[in-house]
Amino acid sequence: MRYLGPHACEEALERGELHALRIAPAAWERCAKLRLSAREQGVVIHQEPMDSLDRRAQGQRHQGVLGEGEALSFSTLEELETSLKARGNVGLVLALDGVTDPHNFGAILRSAAAVGADGVVFPERRSAPINETVIRSSAGTAGRVPLVRVVNLGRALDSLKEAGCWIHGLSASPTSRDYLGESFDHATVLVLGAEGEGLHQKIEERCDDLLRIPMPGGIESLNVSAAASVMLFRVLAQRGKG
Repeated sequence: MRYLGPHACEEALERGELHALRIAPAAWERCAKLRLSAREQGVVIHQEPMDSLDRRAQGQRHQGVLGEGEALSFSTLEELETSLKARGNVGLVLALDGVTDPHNFGAILRSAAAVGADGVVFPERRSAPINETVIRSSAGTAGRVPLVRVVNLGRALDSLKEAGCWIHGLSASPTSRDYLGESFDHATVLVLGAEGEGLHQKIEERCDDLLRIPMPGGIESLNVSAAASVMLFRVLAQRGKG
């Protein structure tokens, strides 16, 4: 796994995933703290020309800093359910149905990490690969929230429901309720679909209810990462009232 940019490298270092660090001469001094921390953990540090880093990054932005290390690890659905049972009514999970754009996926992970979500569940197929673009788009925070990759998202939602979660799907359906009217005073799974397509029918049918974000400005829908952020922070705000 490659980590592009200083923030992603700092996060990987904190998680113990970084094995090597490559820094361009122009970024050497401003990365003094990162180099010191990396050296203390036994990470191999190289000073490398910018054009060499450009080749390694394959055209992606790296700000003169590139790390190499282990791929992000995944949690199991069983581990997530155990965590949720311990958390009780404050459990919070995101489930992603067909979010294939790695930039959106990474931005969603950043929001999930920001609110302290218990996990992000997504299918093996019809989902963005967890790669350098996702890591960079998450500003290096992807490893802060448990990632649960499942074979069948519908069955995973059924299992989470049996574990005591309420499944809220975000949908523009005429039957959807205004999300501002939901208290979220229970273990919550927020299910979001791909921009444009929305939730697949079989996934929508598994939701306990459907919520919508009102658009008084006349816009049809938000980018899925923006919608995820709105919903996550709404849950946080509702639960903070008490």
